[in-house]
Amino acid sequence: MWISMCSCLSIIPCPKHSLDNKIPRKGVSTMQHYLAIDIGGTSIKYGVVQTDGTLLSNDHVPTPKTWKAFLEQIDAIVNNTQAAGPIQGIAFSAPGAVDSSTGVIHGVTALPYIHEQPFLEPFQDQYDLPVTVLNDANAAALAEGWTGAAASLKRYATVVIGTGVGGAFIDSNEVMVGSHFHGGEYGYWILDPNAPHPDGTWSKVGATAVLVKRCSDRLGLPLTGKDVFDLQSDSRIHEELENFYRWNAIGLYNLQFGLDPERILIGGGISRRPEVRDGIKRHLDALTDSFGTFRIDVETCAHFNEANLIGAVRFHLLTN
Repeated sequence: MWISMCSCLSIIPCPKHSLDNKIPRKGVSTMQHYLAIDIGGTSIKYGVVQTDGTLLSNDHVPTPKTWKAFLEQIDAIVNNTQAAGPIQGIAFSAPGAVDSSTGVIHGVTALPYIHEQPFLEPFQDQYDLPVTVLNDANAAALAEGWTGAAASLKRYATVVIGTGVGGAFIDSNEVMVGSHFHGGEYGYWILDPNAPHPDGTWSKVGATAVLVKRCSDRLGLPLTGKDVFDLQSDSRIHEELENFYRWNAIGLYNLQFGLDPERILIGGGISRRPEVRDGIKRHLDALTDSFGTFRIDVETCAHFNEANLIGAVRFHLLTN
């Protein structure tokens, strides 16, 4: 039976005493367990996910600066996870244009050492386990279809609003990555053709970071995302929020009539605030008023910080 891992992992394997006080899960389960590893620019999140999509444990460590240190860190994570209980596979979630069929990560991210090489080979060679890798936004979308807000749907889209705008489109459990691995890169869509490129793209008019900057500039004060909503009674902040909702509604409108999903899910930290979904939906409904009873189905993602871990394992199970 798999048991919880120790925390505070470093590239030096945990000392033996840190595994002495193991706390077993309640009851006996026949579920298999998989190690999920989500690679981020500043931290590596990891956890064990079982075959019903339940995340049993999760932790994080700082992302190493070099490929050698990265391999050592992953080895420590794998070894300590296996010390806590057996796993049946390793599922990576990573930034960039990930070619899951070859294991090569294209594009440009904050971690240049993961790119343009056979990323999976060292792990396939070292561990007698199947290993997979999937783009992080696509992993988050698969998590929603497995145990989240799209669990009953066949065709849906996710839009993650944060520093930029991105997402994914899922059809029958398959991620539509496109011919150049740019599927779901909604942030590059041009929403305002009158603005000099790339200022009119979705990421430049509808991202949370843009909203916060515009509000800060309007008030002449350094603001956080929380500050923006705390101050929304201010007419200047209210105006910026309405612009934010409108631009995102335009983006979702285009997405709906381009891909025609059953539902669009909004993610990102800002989506935790119910007024964001409501504000975007209000502008969307105004755009579709002339279509009679048709309304675009927009909801908030059910998974947040754990989505990439769960979705990475979902992809692993679908492809192995």
